[in-house]
Amino acid sequence: MQYYHHSTQVPNDIFDEHLSNLNQSQLKVLLVVIRQTLGWVHLKTKQRKRKDWISISFFSKRTRLTHKSISMAISSLVYKNLIVALDYDENELRHGKDRRGKKRVYYAYAPVFNALKKQRCVKKVNTMCTYPSYTKQTHTKENNTKAKSTYHRKTDKERYQDILKLKRKKAET
Repeated sequence: MQYYHHSTQVPNDIFDEHLSNLNQSQLKVLLVVIRQTLGWVHLKTKQRKRKDWISISFFSKRTRLTHKSISMAISSLVYKNLIVALDYDENELRHGKDRRGKKRVYYAYAPVFNALKKQRCVKKVNTMCTYPSYTKQTHTKENNTKAKSTYHRKTDKERYQDILKLKRKKAET
């Protein structure tokens, strides 16, 4: 089977789970969002776009749908958690009234966007909770002047066994 370099990968979930529940306008809008996000790979980083600014007129050119049917399709896809509508600061615009009047609305395929968002949150928390070490990690010279301690810290179980041994020795004598 030949791999096509100029192609867009569409997630299997769309075919397996959602295709029967989508009408024609919803499917067209969803495919445009997938094409504009997952269909683009940055040449240097080899990463796919997380989100993209898509205007209603762009949707209209690509899908040949009216503005009203595009808006209704976007609302239903957002409700079904298949796409995410965002403003510039990545605040979710879940309702049509939130999107109305915005200069730029960014769209993303919801499952991929949310997974990447979780990864970014985990990385941010890890960097916030990881403190830099302020001591040297390696020894630069051996310091033999201090006497090595022969004290061995014992657990409660070891101490209890020592006590039992002493009692046995006293009982034998």
